[in-house]
Amino acid sequence: MNTSLSTAPGAARPARSKWRRIALGVLGALVLAGLVFFAGPRNAFGPNAPTARPMPPQALGELDGWLKTSEQAFVDIRPGTAKGIVWNGVPGQRTPWAVVYLHGFTASRLETAPVAEKVAQALGANVFYTRLAGHGRSSEAMGEASVQDWLADATEALRIGQSLGERVLVISCSTGSTLASWLALTPEGAQVAAHVFISPNFGPKDKRTEIINGPWGQQIVGLIQGDSVGQPSDDLRENQAWTKRYPTRALFPMMALVKSVRESDLPAFKTPLLLLYSERDQTVDPELTKAAFARIGSPLKTLEAVNYSKSQGQHVLAGDIRAPEATAPMAASIVKWVTALPAAAR
Repeated sequence: MNTSLSTAPGAARPARSKWRRIALGVLGALVLAGLVFFAGPRNAFGPNAPTARPMPPQALGELDGWLKTSEQAFVDIRPGTAKGIVWNGVPGQRTPWAVVYLHGFTASRLETAPVAEKVAQALGANVFYTRLAGHGRSSEAMGEASVQDWLADATEALRIGQSLGERVLVISCSTGSTLASWLALTPEGAQVAAHVFISPNFGPKDKRTEIINGPWGQQIVGLIQGDSVGQPSDDLRENQAWTKRYPTRALFPMMALVKSVRESDLPAFKTPLLLLYSERDQTVDPELTKAAFARIGSPLKTLEAVNYSKSQGQHVLAGDIRAPEATAPMAASIVKWVTALPAAAR
């Protein structure tokens, strides 16, 4: 018995040593797995420069034809969604103001129409509607665009706006406002007279979408979501104005843009800004909207909660399709704000 008792501690030591080695091995494997995970590929913004594009013609009389020719390169553009100008009065004449409209992700110029035109009528302004790359076309086309393509669309829209009017008012919605924020931080964009943001996208309401910008985000979202997002609507107007089903990969440049702008030098955004939003927005996070607004450095900025829209989901807050009752009051609010700006700011 003495022999048995004396050997027990020695027998326990190899067992403890074995379990220690196993624990260290598991810990090492976990650390290695963590390193591999966090070193994984991430959703990339790419170069902070627009895709190279031909310059729009300077002669106003040539713009309509130039836009028509450039849009004819795409045979699948849905009716009413192509880039185009709405002239105030006689075509080819410059006006004191020009209104440029930048639509949101999956949307088109029909998104909040006719808000921009009502504002333009009150200001005596020409209007330019852009069409972001991949938008207003087939579902597959949505997966073809890059961030740089959208930067080029925003830059082109500004240049056309500068030709159309002495001062440029940029009205944007959702991810169009994300683009407008990027534009405002460029030397060219600093020349804009005023911005109006409608439900700007500084981050999605659904936080799962933020996975895209994390390590292995594209791969993880592909596994969770599959190859496509959304379904066509029973409303033909919705299907005309929005691309209701699109490749999952179309989300990647959108989220790269959102992250880049959210982390950008927003205090350097000095252009006058009116931001219209809803606390009940189900698409973007109103708290992120207000946080971004607080960081924007414009000395002339107004945050206005919209309480007159009956839009389902409270994101697209006006327009004939989603919230016709809100179109007139929103246009009036924008006009009142623009005309009240100090002359030096305008």
